[in-house]
Formats: sequence, structure tokens, C-alpha cells
Amino acid sequence: MPSNKKASVFTHGKKLSDGDMYIITIIDLEPAGLLVKAYNQSSNAEYTLSPTEGQIKDSGLSRSENDLTKLADSIDIYTKDSRTFISSSLPSIKDLKVIPSGPAVSAFISSTVVGDSTLPSLLATALSELCKVKPAGLDAVKWLGEWLLENNPNQPHVEEPEA
Repeated sequence: MPSNKKASVFTHGKKLSDGDMYIITIIDLEPAGLLVKAYNQSSNAEYTLSPTEGQIKDSGLSRSENDLTKLADSIDIYTKDSRTFISSSLPSIKDLKVIPSGPAVSAFISSTVVGDSTLPSLLATALSELCKVKPAGLDAVKWLGEWLLENNPNQPHVEEPEA
């Protein structure tokens, strides 16, 4: 019976732009793509990048040792919003999407404009209307979703031509 356990297909030592040495490990996750890990033993920090099968193909890479060396050599480290990531200099390999957390989430929500107001104001109105109707269980979620769709101030207004 074949094992579903994935093994490292390539390991490479490299000094990244922060001046530290990293162990770059590439793991084959076919058919999903590859997993690239950069591990810094001195700080016990590990960073990952997951190029998809399409990104690998668009970069002209295969799973040959030469191409995996090219991928490992393209890896570098960067910091954005006080968080550290690895990226590839190969143009088709996309950076990891940054998902805001903590104060960045609050700032994003507070600054999101909906119509003439902000998202928190719209949500407060929606939740107030929900409390008036008082649907039970999952019906509350459905009702809230429908209310938000019907009362979306950013929804384009389309005027139907007269027949």
C-alpha cells in the first residue's frame, strides 16, 4: 500500500538577505504544487511558501535537481508590517497572501467605506434590524446575509430602460 507521507525532495543551505543562514527544504505536494520551507536554526524560525502547480509550470520549472536548485536560489526573506515572510524572485511564483490580524483588522474594518458611512455603522444597523426580527438559529445568519445584500449601499443602481 503506497504511503501518503511526503518526503523532502530537495534541501539546500543558503544565506538570505538578513545575513542569517537558512536550510531551504522543498517538499513535493503533487498535484497541489511544492512547499518551500526556510528554517533558521539559530532563531528556531521557520517560514513557508507554497507555489501552486500552475505557478511552477508558468515559471518553466520541473522537479529536476537543476530546477529545484533554481527555485531554492530564488528564495529570500522580507518583512512587511512587522511580519517576516519568504518570497521567490521568479516572477510567476506569487508571495504569500498577508491576512491582517490584531490592530490591522480593526483599522481595516473601521476604514472600510460603505456608501456614506463605514462598515461598523452598517453592521450596527444590520444587527439592530436583526434584533427586531429575532430569527432563530441559522435563520438569523440567513436573514442577516439577505439584509446586507438588499441594503448594500455600494450596490450599483441600474435603471431599466422603458420598453
